[in-house]
Amino acid sequence: MSGLKTEPVKQSEEPSCSCKDLIALMTKVVEQNTILIQQIDISNQNTAELIDQNNDLINELVEQEDDADAGSTFLDMD
Repeated sequence: MSGLKTEPVKQSEEPSCSCKDLIALMTKVVEQNTILIQQIDISNQNTAELIDQNNDLINELVEQEDDADAGSTFLDMD
């Protein structure tokens, strides 16, 4: 022998999770992650829509300001 002692592996006294338990837990984790991803997607879509609305409003204001600046010079005496 090489002098190494081999001891038998002792079973843990605490019960371990079975594969079925782990699969059930992982399934719940995946379901919850899927729901979170869907909620984030909806939130991102709402944010994008609000940004588009703001851009449209800003463009309208810029056009109105350009129209007001361009106004008629017919009566200007300069």
